[in-house]
Amino acid sequence: MKYIKGFFTHIINTFKRLDRSGTWESEFDAGIAFGTVIFFAMAGVNFIAFMVSSLFVELPFTMLPWKMEPVQSALFWYFIIHTIFSTIIFTIFAVKLFDNTINTPVREINSKLYNLTKTDLPEYMVNGKLSNPFRNSDSKLTWHEKVIYYVDTASAEKYMDELTGCFNKKYFMQKFSSIMQTVRIADSHKKTSGPKTYDLDQYAVFMIDIDHFKKVNDDFGHAAGDDVLRDVGRLLRSTVGEGGVVIRNGGEEFVVVCSAKYPFDFSEVAIRINEAFRRNISINGRKITCSIGFVSFPFTHKDDFFLDIHDHVDLADMAMYVSKTHGRDQWNELKLVNEPPEKIDRRLFCNEIEYGLRRGFFVVRNAKGDFSNLDHME
Repeated sequence: MKYIKGFFTHIINTFKRLDRSGTWESEFDAGIAFGTVIFFAMAGVNFIAFMVSSLFVELPFTMLPWKMEPVQSALFWYFIIHTIFSTIIFTIFAVKLFDNTINTPVREINSKLYNLTKTDLPEYMVNGKLSNPFRNSDSKLTWHEKVIYYVDTASAEKYMDELTGCFNKKYFMQKFSSIMQTVRIADSHKKTSGPKTYDLDQYAVFMIDIDHFKKVNDDFGHAAGDDVLRDVGRLLRSTVGEGGVVIRNGGEEFVVVCSAKYPFDFSEVAIRINEAFRRNISINGRKITCSIGFVSFPFTHKDDFFLDIHDHVDLADMAMYVSKTHGRDQWNELKLVNEPPEKIDRRLFCNEIEYGLRRGFFVVRNAKGDFSNLDHME
């Protein structure tokens, strides 16, 4: 019974993929798709032919076999059989042509792709992290998308940080910056005065710094420090999953950019990362923690005060600095409360936290609440 149910489920899923031929998985999928189209095409042609033939032999047109004259009945069954056999023959021909010219070559490419993804690092990159870093993991990849990821992975070595398995600063500068620039420009064209709608994409930029990392190197040696960095890279990729990109910013600092659907509080991501560090990162029994700062992206929505991804990293770095100077092993967010005017010092806005706090542009938010003065956090 379960096999019959599985068969019909497969057919239903195949029909759902008819409009996305790039997701077909086998010749059976192609046969269902081609067969359906060919059957309805042949049925339509033969219906018209039967109607014309009935008029030609001067018999009233009907589709009820028991009301047909012998000649008309013979024509009727001829066209029925013709529809069935024509569908079978043309479907077999179409499937064979499809398999020889498209399916087999693509399957061979995908086989190479699969072999490339046998290790953690290429798998992380081929999941769309290069050309489509925020791909919905529930959506099925088309062949075209898989080939793009294959090409990405084949040339991805220059964008890898070999130690941590994350992206490096070159990826951030050369590819990811342009991706986020597109996101920022798209946001600037949206109406920002109205309420946000559910399922709208929203983003956040995180700065993550390993606490007391220099002391780890001093006490246990650089090899142990490298082990910690390797573990941290693996942990961050696993924690943010398909919804985020992890970049080693240098030394013990990591940039993480996450995507989620509105409404979502990105402090949940920060909490998960802090907790994951406490549970999983240690060296010789000493637990390793991290300090986190983050901001929403885009931080401001004004066209005349355009902040790029690098500015957002600076803002997140200020929030991370608050975490470092107020106890470590925690998260802080810079939260915009008033849009800045065009004529302010952009460098100070993005790099001097007191500048924005004193002027009421943003507040520091953490698990204890919102603060407009760092002294009140002590």
